[in-house]
This record gives sequence, C-alpha cells and structure tokens, in this order.
Amino acid sequence: MDNKYIKIIKGTPLFQGMSDEEITQFLRPDGSGIKSFRKESYIFHAGDKTAYFGILLEGKALIERDELWGGRSIIAPLEAGQLFGEVYACTGEPLGVSVCAKEQCTVLFLSPESIIKESSTLTARLLKITAMKNLRLNEKIQVITPRTIRERVMAYLSSLAKKSGSHIVTTNFDRQQLADFLCVDRSALSTELGKMHREGLIDLKGREFILPENCSHGT
Repeated sequence: MDNKYIKIIKGTPLFQGMSDEEITQFLRPDGSGIKSFRKESYIFHAGDKTAYFGILLEGKALIERDELWGGRSIIAPLEAGQLFGEVYACTGEPLGVSVCAKEQCTVLFLSPESIIKESSTLTARLLKITAMKNLRLNEKIQVITPRTIRERVMAYLSSLAKKSGSHIVTTNFDRQQLADFLCVDRSALSTELGKMHREGLIDLKGREFILPENCSHGT
C-alpha cells in the first residue's frame, strides 16, 4: 500500500497511534480493499446492504438522502481520513443513506467483523466513533428543527462558531449543498442570506461567514 495512504489511516480516530505493521494486518495483501470512484459516482447506494465500512483516503464525498417526493438532504460532508458506513456494516441493515463522490475519491473498505475479532481496542474505538456521529446527528436535528430559514441559518452558523471559538467561520458547503443540509430551497436561502447581510447580521465572503463577535462565546 502507498505510504501516503498509511499516513492517512494512522491519522484516523480508529487507527491513531498504531504502527504500520499493526495497521497492515487489517488490510488485504493484494490491495483489493482500495477502490477509486469518479466524481458524482456513488460509493454506497441507499437500500443496499454492505459488510464493509469505508475510510476516505483521497477526495471529498457527501452522505445524502433522497427524499420520497424528490430533492435530497445532505447529512454530512466527508473528507480524507473520515469513516462512513460503519453502522450499516455492523448491523447488516439496508443503507438508509447514499454516499456520493463530490470529486475523484479513493476509499479503503474494511470489515468490522475482522476488527471485532482481532482487537478489543479497535472495537472500543469503533463504538466511540459511532457514538460521536450520533451526537453530530443530534446537532443537525437541532439546526433543522427551527421553522424559519433565518433561524436555521443562525443555528448552523452559531454551532460552527462555538466549535471553532471564532466569529469567522467557513462552511464546507456551496449554496446548493448548504440549502440541502438545512432542508430549504436554494433561492429562498440566498434571499434570506442577502437580507441578513443587509441587516448587518452576517458578512459573506464566498463560503466564509463573519458573525457578531459574541457568537463564538455562545451568547
């Protein structure tokens, strides 16, 4: 396996602190566990079952859900080093979401069964990662619970400010992706952001938002 991939894997919460030799025992000798995906192609499809979860080695992807009556909701963005699909791989349940490559991606697929069988430390880490994702999902629920677009935007930006400790925050989403994440119409979102800008509530510079300085302190 390419050394740059080993470095990424060692930096994940699952394998952090482990040696190259300890990591390679979980990898397929022929490298068949690593696959590449073109931009806009699907890594996982909703409704399918999988015995493997993924670690994104290169590129960016989106976890998304297609709505029954059209449209989609973005659950979370994925960047190199992040895990995805572990809950479905562990339970054997059909995928409730899809994972789409936002750009050219390289993914390492691993079996939770082999991890549980070989290492109690990694099993505990896998459980912790799952628990942390549940917390983030709860945070998203809090963001999209407000009824108005403005309230959702403020809840989202406030959460970013609290995490970063700064009143200047940057989102990973473009406008369409942000609208999908907030479960709102893109044009309506753009209109509301324009209003908030004119009212002095936010300043916009591409994906960067400048908020009142007290936002980073949770007030």
